[in-house]
Amino acid sequence: MAQDTSQKVSRPDRNRPTVGPAYERGIRRVIIAGLLLAITLLMAFTPIGFIPVPTPAGSATIAHIPAIIGGILEGPLVGIIVGLGFGFGSMLSPAVPVKDPLVVVIPRLFIGVTAYFAFRLLRRANKGVLTVLLGILLVFMLVSSYEVSKRTLWLGIILGIVSVGVCAWLYLWMMREDLLVFSLAVAGVVGSLTNTVLVLSAAIWRQVPGITPQVALGIGLSQGVPEAIVSAIVVVAVVSALRQIGTRRGSRL
Repeated sequence: MAQDTSQKVSRPDRNRPTVGPAYERGIRRVIIAGLLLAITLLMAFTPIGFIPVPTPAGSATIAHIPAIIGGILEGPLVGIIVGLGFGFGSMLSPAVPVKDPLVVVIPRLFIGVTAYFAFRLLRRANKGVLTVLLGILLVFMLVSSYEVSKRTLWLGIILGIVSVGVCAWLYLWMMREDLLVFSLAVAGVVGSLTNTVLVLSAAIWRQVPGITPQVALGIGLSQGVPEAIVSAIVVVAVVSALRQIGTRRGSRL
């Protein structure tokens, strides 16, 4: 009797390598790290990333935000890689007068690391701890607004209003039991302040001309805190959007 070959059921090839979750996560991390690194270098080599300001630092930056996002999304290693790119981009950027790698490269390695741990820890914190952190954040923002108002009154007033509005917005999210937005915002602030504090501390340690402890404190209050506010807003917007996209596709972001 002739066999009916049309009814044969194909069997999977046992010798064919299977792609597991760990492999997929590794590929995703490489892709995200490469994308964020490219964005960082684009910011570092164009006026987008370094905004000229009349302070001894010479410029304010938003080029550290991809390192924060990388750390939150894919962990400390990706944050370190993107932060390293930010540091080398800063050294090569004409907007950054300091070319000491101990000042402009090494401190940037910790941006994504601190943002990652802040995000993970805050998602497990209770409302009491979060309320205290929010109060501390508001105080820093208002002090920064006061420092800015000494130079430009109208800008300091606007910054103060924005600071109160941002903290009120975060408080409402916290009361709604949605700690994701709150955690993302604070992680953005922590990553940004890591950049400000470590770079200025390294500048004092390396005795960069014009950067004394008093000058560094003024830069940190008048420039570092506004950078942190911008970082919080961008990080919340970008990471929240990516998480929604990942949820729709069934992936874990």
